Amino acid sequence: MEITVNLKDDYLKWLQEISKETSTDKEELVKSFIIKYIQEYKIKKAIRKYTEGSVSLGKASEIAGLPKRMFMYKLQEIGIALNVYETDIMKGADTLIEARKLKKSV
Repeated sequence: MEITVNLKDDYLKWLQEISKETSTDKEELVKSFIIKYIQEYKIKKAIRKYTEGSVSLGKASEIAGLPKRMFMYKLQEIGIALNVYETDIMKGADTLIEARKLKKSV
């Protein structure tokens, strides 16, 4: 897909300066800026949905496009506590029980 963008002169000057300093062509810079913004947006959306309680930790990490541990780290970085529900605890307990059974049978 091709997109045409009109920027104010001030932004064009900054784009040219960054392009020179990083030895990156302007098209690649714009592409990387868009990708970075989309990634940040996905993370913010996932955090919002998670803190509202409308999605689980796993679903939020999917929305963010991050592994669950990385998403948990992002939450920790900004001081958001994990929502731990009884069902999550029970699933974790069931997983531990199954792991112990497997360990004993080996």
